[in-house]
Amino acid sequence: MRKSLMGYILWALLLGTAFLSPGMIGLAIVPLSLLALAMLVDPPREVRVKRKLSRREIRLGEDVEIRVEVTVEKGLGLVVVRDPLPKNAALTSGNNVGVFFKGLKPLKAGYTYRIRPMLRGFYTLPRSEVTTRNPLGTRYIWGLYGEELRLRAVPKVIRAVPIAETRRKAKISVPETSFSIRGPISTDFKEIRDYQTGDPVKLINWKATARMGRVLVNEFEREGKKTVLFIVDAREGMKIGPESESPYEHAMNLVASMAHRFLRKDYHVGLYLLGAKKFLPPATGPRQLHTIVKTMMDFERVKTEEESFSDAVERLKRILVQYSPLVIYVSNVLERTSGETRRGVLTVMAVHRGKSRPVVVDISVYPTLDPRTGTLIEMEKRAIMAELEGTGAYVVRWLPGREDIGEVLSKLLGEIR
Repeated sequence: MRKSLMGYILWALLLGTAFLSPGMIGLAIVPLSLLALAMLVDPPREVRVKRKLSRREIRLGEDVEIRVEVTVEKGLGLVVVRDPLPKNAALTSGNNVGVFFKGLKPLKAGYTYRIRPMLRGFYTLPRSEVTTRNPLGTRYIWGLYGEELRLRAVPKVIRAVPIAETRRKAKISVPETSFSIRGPISTDFKEIRDYQTGDPVKLINWKATARMGRVLVNEFEREGKKTVLFIVDAREGMKIGPESESPYEHAMNLVASMAHRFLRKDYHVGLYLLGAKKFLPPATGPRQLHTIVKTMMDFERVKTEEESFSDAVERLKRILVQYSPLVIYVSNVLERTSGETRRGVLTVMAVHRGKSRPVVVDISVYPTLDPRTGTLIEMEKRAIMAELEGTGAYVVRWLPGREDIGEVLSKLLGEIR
């Protein structure tokens, strides 16, 4: 606009001078005066932008609302506020651009919009871009205002799973003991033992600790509860393919949904990440679900060790004896890991003495990645799964490209009692 106005003024002055026309020169003086006046008018300045998220953590498929508040103290003219959207986030309602006019009084305005993260993980909302111009657009100011916002999208939890009730005996039983390590504390003293990860500080026996030179805790008898222990493979074989379609991504969704149901039934739920050697002691309550999901996400991009399933079971033997949990192993079982998986299953069976069958969930995305190679791998996997079933384990094969997570959950949860 400024270039067009300047061109008009210069053209009028040139014609007025060439033809000695006072009228033409007068026509040039009027816009020239306006232009000079406009140059003296400051564009809006002293801008403040404040943004608020409706939630800092959401589940995939949910929206988050962003409220933007703009304050401009001085100047006159147009104010344009733009919020750049993070990658892999879609605008679902409203507008992430606000346009306002700053008059003689201070401007206070705002707008809202909603976005939906398409992938799980952390999202950073950049600072707002603000452009202000005076009424004729002859002067403008551009800058970044406000603070960056952080948002976390966690795996979606399937809360309502239709489960057909049958009269036949369930194939998978969750052992229930009269006393459980993590049940509610009673007043019946049991013993003094070494401190274990997860023990409350209030149970530490300070006198015994000072006398023996190591941390000791008082243990009391606890009421019995059922316990489920998820062993999730976090090694490189679980992270093949696109991030949003990797076996590990599907494992997180499956485990989060199953854990949600077990915790609602007041079970104690624990987690062990194979390869990361990360153990979460069994616990109950909504906070445990959040801890499980956060732990799985924290180790998604971390390079893990080559720990075998059988070694992990050996490491968890004390837990298996104390808790008598239902063990659910989630992995992408291949020929090179079939032997360790079989040994681990047999060890679990031996510890439980036939009271409970471990569950092996094999997640395979190969047919989706490459149909030709995937067919060959699937033939190999069928033979491996048949061998595992021969050990007494309950085996579930999940091909995410062909079967919805709701169907797998219905199949699994319908067999567990």
